[in-house]
Amino acid sequence: MALVNCARCGKVFSPEKPVPFCPDCVKAENEDYKKVAEYLRDYPLANVMEVANRTGVSPVMIFKFVRAGSLRLTDAPAAFKCRMCGKEVKKGTLCQDCIDKVKDLKEAAKKKAKKKR
Repeated sequence: MALVNCARCGKVFSPEKPVPFCPDCVKAENEDYKKVAEYLRDYPLANVMEVANRTGVSPVMIFKFVRAGSLRLTDAPAAFKCRMCGKEVKKGTLCQDCIDKVKDLKEAAKKKAKKKR
């Protein structure tokens, strides 16, 4: 079994699944997410700095949750723009229009591949 270093803390561990983080860091990240989610349930209009100060979770980690689509912004800063067209996004990295375009392209590619068979 292979040993790898955790991408977050550097600790050596043997991964059960192909993930770059050790079980301790995964657990810590899940706990951070729970803290942020619970705070936002009570204060849904809180800004990132307020959430970070009140929960002890770094703004970088909070933005990571947004990028992953776990959290949604009510007022997105300039850093949250669609990777394809530049429109504002509230979660993830693509706006809904670009997500739809990508889906359409994937479907067209599948149909084209079926026709070639």
